[in-house]
Amino acid sequence: MSHSVDWRCDACERPDQHDFAPDASTTVGAGRAAGAQVAASDAAAAPELTLTCSHCGHAQPMAAAAFDEAGRLRDPVEVCIACGGKRLYSQKDFNRKLGVAIVLVGAVLSPWTYGLSLVACMGIDYGLYYVVPEITVCYGCDAIHRGFEHNPAHRAHDPLLAERFRRESRQELGLEQPAAASEEERA
Repeated sequence: MSHSVDWRCDACERPDQHDFAPDASTTVGAGRAAGAQVAASDAAAAPELTLTCSHCGHAQPMAAAAFDEAGRLRDPVEVCIACGGKRLYSQKDFNRKLGVAIVLVGAVLSPWTYGLSLVACMGIDYGLYYVVPEITVCYGCDAIHRGFEHNPAHRAHDPLLAERFRRESRQELGLEQPAAASEEERA
Protein backbone atom coordinates (compact mmCIF):
# COMPACT_ATOMS: atom_id res chain seq x y z
CA MET A 1 0.00 0.00 0.00
CA SER A 2 1.32 3.42 -0.92
CA HIS A 3 1.63 6.14 1.71
CA SER A 4 1.12 9.82 0.98
CA VAL A 5 0.79 13.11 2.82
CA ASP A 6 -1.14 16.18 1.66
CA TRP A 7 0.45 19.23 3.24
CA ARG A 8 0.51 23.02 2.95
CA CYS A 9 3.74 24.80 2.02
CA ASP A 10 5.14 27.13 4.71
CA ALA A 11 6.38 29.60 2.09
CA CYS A 12 3.53 29.99 -0.41
CA GLU A 13 0.66 28.47 1.66
CA ARG A 14 -0.46 26.34 -1.32
CA PRO A 15 -1.50 22.70 -0.88
CA ASP A 16 0.77 19.97 -2.20
CA GLN A 17 1.10 16.18 -2.02
CA HIS A 18 4.08 13.95 -1.36
CA ASP A 19 3.89 10.26 -2.30
CA PHE A 20 6.24 7.77 -0.66
CA ALA A 21 7.68 4.74 -2.41
CA PRO A 22 5.48 1.64 -2.05
CA ASP A 23 8.03 -0.02 0.25
CA ALA A 24 8.49 3.29 2.15
CA SER A 25 12.11 2.45 2.93
CA THR A 26 14.53 5.17 1.96
CA THR A 27 16.86 3.91 4.66
CA VAL A 28 19.84 6.17 4.11
CA GLY A 29 17.84 9.39 3.86
CA ALA A 30 15.37 8.44 6.57
CA GLY A 31 18.16 7.34 8.86
CA ARG A 32 19.75 10.73 8.31
CA ALA A 33 16.53 12.47 9.25
CA ALA A 34 16.22 10.31 12.34
CA GLY A 35 19.67 11.37 13.49
CA ALA A 36 21.66 8.29 12.45
CA GLN A 37 25.28 8.69 11.41
CA VAL A 38 25.78 8.59 7.64
CA ALA A 39 29.14 8.09 5.97
CA ALA A 40 30.40 10.94 3.77
CA SER A 41 30.12 8.76 0.65
CA ASP A 42 26.49 7.89 1.50
CA ALA A 43 25.60 11.51 2.28
CA ALA A 44 26.04 12.56 -1.34
CA ALA A 45 23.80 9.76 -2.59
CA ALA A 46 21.21 10.08 0.18
CA PRO A 47 17.93 11.71 -0.78
CA GLU A 48 16.92 14.64 1.37
CA LEU A 49 13.90 13.90 3.50
CA THR A 50 12.09 17.08 2.76
CA LEU A 51 8.70 18.02 1.47
CA THR A 52 9.45 20.09 -1.62
CA CYS A 53 6.70 22.37 -2.86
CA SER A 54 5.93 21.79 -6.52
CA HIS A 55 4.71 25.40 -6.83
CA CYS A 56 7.52 27.49 -5.33
CA GLY A 57 10.32 24.95 -4.75
CA HIS A 58 10.48 25.58 -0.98
CA ALA A 59 11.75 22.54 0.94
CA GLN A 60 10.69 21.88 4.51
CA PRO A 61 12.05 18.94 6.50
CA MET A 62 9.91 15.95 7.37
CA ALA A 63 9.51 15.10 11.04
CA ALA A 64 12.30 12.77 12.14
CA ALA A 65 9.94 11.09 14.63
CA ALA A 66 7.84 9.82 11.70
CA PHE A 67 10.62 7.33 10.85
CA ASP A 68 11.95 4.37 12.83
CA GLU A 69 15.62 3.58 13.50
CA ALA A 70 15.88 1.67 10.21
CA GLY A 71 14.64 4.72 8.29
CA ARG A 72 11.19 3.39 7.37
CA LEU A 73 7.96 5.29 7.87
CA ARG A 74 6.21 4.35 11.07
CA ASP A 75 2.90 2.66 10.39
CA PRO A 76 0.50 3.51 11.97
CA VAL A 77 1.44 7.19 11.95
CA GLU A 78 2.16 8.59 15.43
CA VAL A 79 3.26 12.14 14.55
CA CYS A 80 2.50 14.43 11.65
CA ILE A 81 5.04 13.95 8.87
CA ALA A 82 4.77 17.60 7.79
CA CYS A 83 5.06 19.39 11.15
CA GLY A 84 5.89 16.75 13.77
CA GLY A 85 2.74 17.51 15.78
CA LYS A 86 1.39 14.77 18.01
CA ARG A 87 -2.24 15.89 17.96
CA LEU A 88 -3.90 13.86 15.21
CA TYR A 89 -7.40 12.62 14.52
CA SER A 90 -8.97 10.02 12.22
CA GLN A 91 -11.82 10.41 9.78
CA LYS A 92 -13.17 8.77 6.65
CA ASP A 93 -11.67 9.93 3.35
CA PHE A 94 -14.97 10.91 1.79
CA ASN A 95 -15.85 13.91 -0.35
CA ARG A 96 -18.27 15.99 1.72
CA LYS A 97 -19.81 17.66 -1.33
CA LEU A 98 -20.73 14.26 -2.73
CA GLY A 99 -22.28 13.28 0.60
CA VAL A 100 -24.42 16.41 0.69
CA ALA A 101 -25.43 15.84 -2.95
CA ILE A 102 -26.60 12.29 -2.15
CA VAL A 103 -28.74 13.56 0.75
CA LEU A 104 -30.17 16.40 -1.36
CA VAL A 105 -31.16 14.02 -4.16
CA GLY A 106 -32.83 11.75 -1.61
CA ALA A 107 -34.67 14.69 -0.02
CA VAL A 108 -35.83 16.11 -3.36
CA LEU A 109 -37.13 12.72 -4.50
CA SER A 110 -38.78 11.86 -1.17
CA PRO A 111 -42.25 13.32 -1.97
CA TRP A 112 -42.55 11.09 -5.05
CA THR A 113 -40.97 8.02 -3.45
CA TYR A 114 -42.84 8.36 -0.12
CA GLY A 115 -39.56 8.65 1.77
CA LEU A 116 -38.01 5.51 0.27
CA SER A 117 -35.33 7.61 -1.42
CA LEU A 118 -34.13 8.70 2.04
CA VAL A 119 -33.91 5.06 3.10
CA ALA A 120 -31.93 4.34 -0.08
CA CYS A 121 -29.58 7.24 0.74
CA MET A 122 -29.11 5.81 4.23
CA GLY A 123 -28.21 2.45 2.67
CA ILE A 124 -25.73 4.13 0.33
CA ASP A 125 -24.24 5.96 3.33
CA TYR A 126 -23.79 2.74 5.33
CA GLY A 127 -22.28 1.00 2.32
CA LEU A 128 -19.80 3.81 1.70
CA TYR A 129 -18.83 3.87 5.38
CA TYR A 130 -17.39 0.37 5.10
CA VAL A 131 -15.74 0.92 1.70
CA VAL A 132 -14.10 4.33 2.17
CA PRO A 133 -10.66 4.19 3.85
CA GLU A 134 -9.65 6.16 6.93
CA ILE A 135 -7.18 9.01 6.91
CA THR A 136 -5.25 10.66 9.72
CA VAL A 137 -5.32 14.46 9.90
CA CYS A 138 -3.13 16.83 11.93
CA TYR A 139 -4.93 19.35 14.13
CA GLY A 140 -1.98 21.77 13.82
CA CYS A 141 -1.26 21.99 10.10
CA ASP A 142 -4.19 20.05 8.56
CA ALA A 143 -1.81 17.62 6.82
CA ILE A 144 -3.65 14.52 5.59
CA HIS A 145 -1.89 11.15 5.92
CA ARG A 146 -3.25 8.49 3.53
CA GLY A 147 -2.46 4.78 3.31
CA PHE A 148 -1.50 4.29 6.96
CA GLU A 149 -3.04 1.75 9.32
CA HIS A 150 -5.59 3.00 11.87
CA ASN A 151 -4.01 4.16 15.14
CA PRO A 152 -6.45 3.57 18.03
CA ALA A 153 -4.86 6.50 19.90
CA HIS A 154 -6.31 8.89 17.29
CA ARG A 155 -9.95 9.55 17.96
CA ALA A 156 -12.53 11.22 15.75
CA HIS A 157 -12.38 14.99 15.16
CA ASP A 158 -13.57 16.99 18.17
CA PRO A 159 -14.67 20.51 17.17
CA LEU A 160 -14.50 21.71 20.78
CA LEU A 161 -10.83 20.81 21.05
CA ALA A 162 -9.81 21.62 17.48
CA GLU A 163 -9.17 25.35 17.98
CA ARG A 164 -7.24 24.79 21.21
CA PHE A 165 -5.10 22.05 19.64
CA ARG A 166 -4.48 24.17 16.53
CA ARG A 167 -3.35 27.13 18.63
CA GLU A 168 -1.09 24.97 20.86
CA SER A 169 0.41 23.18 17.86
CA ARG A 170 1.17 26.46 16.09
CA GLN A 171 2.80 27.79 19.28
CA GLU A 172 4.96 24.65 19.56
CA LEU A 173 6.08 25.13 15.96
CA GLY A 174 6.83 28.82 16.57
CA LEU A 175 4.26 29.99 14.02
CA GLU A 176 2.17 31.80 16.65
CA GLN A 177 3.01 33.49 19.94
CA PRO A 178 1.33 32.40 23.20
CA ALA A 179 -1.71 34.47 24.17
CA ALA A 180 -0.03 35.83 27.34
CA ALA A 181 3.01 37.04 25.38
CA SER A 182 0.91 38.80 22.77
CA GLU A 183 -1.12 40.58 25.49
CA GLU A 184 2.11 41.82 27.12
CA GLU A 185 3.28 43.23 23.78
CA ARG A 186 0.05 45.19 23.38
CA ALA A 187 0.47 46.91 26.75
